[in-house]
Amino acid sequence: MELWCLVVTWFVLVWGIVEAQSPPNIVFFLADDLGWNDVSWHDAGVVTPNLQLLANEGVLLEQNYVQPLCTPTRSALLTGYYPYHLGRQGTVLGYTWPTGLTLNYTLLPENLASLGYDTHMIGK
Repeated sequence: MELWCLVVTWFVLVWGIVEAQSPPNIVFFLADDLGWNDVSWHDAGVVTPNLQLLANEGVLLEQNYVQPLCTPTRSALLTGYYPYHLGRQGTVLGYTWPTGLTLNYTLLPENLASLGYDTHMIGK
C-alpha cells in the first residue's frame, strides 16, 4: 500500500475518533542527515528545546526508515512509492539535470488538498 495512503488513513481514523470539528493540523519535518541521537529525547546531552516541545505535544514516529540521500527520501515521501519504483534510488539530482518525477504520480500535498487541507512547503 502506498505510504501516503497509510498516512492519510491514520489521520482520518484519529480525526474520527477525536470527533474534531475540523481536521487536525499536520506539520511534517524531514531532516536530511539527522542521526538518532541528534535530538534531546534520545540523548540528554543534546539541547533541542523547540523540537522537544513539538515532540512532547505531538506524535513521534520512531521506527521509520529513509534512504541515505535526499532525492530518494523526498521522492518516496511525496509519492508513497519506494525510490526504485521511481528511478530515484541512485543519487541526488544535479541542478542542471532536466529530470524529476514523472507527472503520472499523485503527490502527498495533492492528496491532502483533496481532503480539504491547505498545503505549504518550506525548504528544498
